[in-house]
Parts: sequence; C-alpha cells; structure tokens
Amino acid sequence: MIDWNLRSPYCAQCGQPTLSINGGFKRTCPPSDRADDSSSLPKNASNALPSSTATPVSQTERPPCATRKGISNISFPRTDPTVIMAVVNSAGDKVLLGRNKRFPAHFMSTLAGFVEPAESVEEAVRREVFEEAGVHVGRVVVHSTQPWMPASLMIGCIGQAIPGGETIDLGNDPELEDARWVDFDEVRHAFKVGTSGLDEDAPPEYKEGGLRLPPATAIAHQLLSAVCDGFVSAGASKM
Repeated sequence: MIDWNLRSPYCAQCGQPTLSINGGFKRTCPPSDRADDSSSLPKNASNALPSSTATPVSQTERPPCATRKGISNISFPRTDPTVIMAVVNSAGDKVLLGRNKRFPAHFMSTLAGFVEPAESVEEAVRREVFEEAGVHVGRVVVHSTQPWMPASLMIGCIGQAIPGGETIDLGNDPELEDARWVDFDEVRHAFKVGTSGLDEDAPPEYKEGGLRLPPATAIAHQLLSAVCDGFVSAGASKM
C-alpha cells in the first residue's frame, strides 16, 4: 500500500495531485485544494494570533476533471495478475524448470509471466511456457494463489505438456538461461537439501552441483510439491 501511494500521486486523467483517503487504501481527485494560509504570514506571526482566532484557510478550485463527472473519481491500488506454473510432461513423471540469468548457480524454479489484457489465465500459461521454453501445454488448472510485492497476484497453475510438444527451445525469448525436464525424485531430493531464497546461501547439507529450489514460503515450491505428491497422477479429472 505504501509503494502504491508513493507511485500514484497524480490523477491519471487531469494530472493534478490526488488525495489519499480511507487510510491510504484509495486515492481521489478532489474538486478543490485547501491550504493553511499561516505559511504566507511573516515568521512567528501565526504564533501571535489570539487563541480565539482560527488559522486562515484558503480554498482554490481545481480545473475540471472527467473523474468527477460520470466516472468514478476513486483510484484503487494496482493489482497485476501473474501466472506461475508447474508444467509436467505428458507421461506425468517430470516437471519443467527454468533458470533465470539472475539466479544463483544451479538454482531453478517454475516458469512465470504477466497475464496480458483480454487474456485468460489458461491462455497466459500456454503462451508464457511456449515463449520461454518452446513447450506446448494442453490442460491447465489453477492450484493456488499468492500476493507478491509490489503489486502482483501470483496465480499458481499446474499444466501438462502435449505429447510431441515437449522439446525445449529457448530461442523465442531471451529471458531464460536454461530450462530442462527434471525427474520428480531429483526435485524431492532438492526439497530436503537445496531450498533457499535467491539471496540466501544454500543449506549446509547441500552439495555443490545439485539442484537448488525456492523455499517453502514461495508458491513455486508449493506447486512443485503438489506435482511430486501426485496432483496429476492421482486423477485425470483434476487436470
């Protein structure tokens, strides 16, 4: 909320400063500005005013703004829908992991990306996976969600690759440095010895060269845990 208020001080229609209301959860474009006129008095003059005299206040009408006529003049905090997905292969025994250039050595995670305007969550999953890894995804289900700083809503999904569409191709988007299909057993082992935040050292029991994964507090970890625990194989009806 603090981040949004700092980044959204002006009206998107008229460009005038907005007013924070509802404890900072909304902003509005008021019709006029009010100011304490004591700032224009000579130094210490306001202190000499009789206690019964109210502090002078000026009120200046603002230019017209469309948000005050016909449309809402209240602006709300921005929420950016983002998909993050654990994609399993058609056989249901491997999961697709990607490595961003900014990740520590051997650290991988699930793929993710912003939902575009007029795009469904399922469409966003298929598009992002194809753009980043060249893999074609068929079935997609929403598993869970997580708010993420500063304004994202992470929509956690689980998808399954189409048979014949599992070949990885990183040539469509330079975002990933590497991507590969990882056996569930390797993921389970990494859960035990190789989970940490991006800015944290690997656990003491981790051996250099092994797979590293996000911690349990991250939705990526929860998605990977779900597929390793049989979310896909437990029943095709879930997918």
